[in-house]
Amino acid sequence: MATIVFGKGIEPGGMELEDMHFEDICPVCAYEHARYRIWESAESGAIDQHSGISCPACGYKMLDDEEQ
Repeated sequence: MATIVFGKGIEPGGMELEDMHFEDICPVCAYEHARYRIWESAESGAIDQHSGISCPACGYKMLDDEEQ
């Protein structure tokens, strides 16, 4: 289910926040099924973009400080 946000600085009709998950190559061990996530959050009327990577093969994690 998509999250729609409203508020000062955001489009009058609201804005749907992105939350995308996909698999790609791990930047550390080249495992082909590392899990990537790109998402947005609304803070004080601004849309912030975040990202994270998690590899089950080597344990590599690169997570945004504000992961939800």
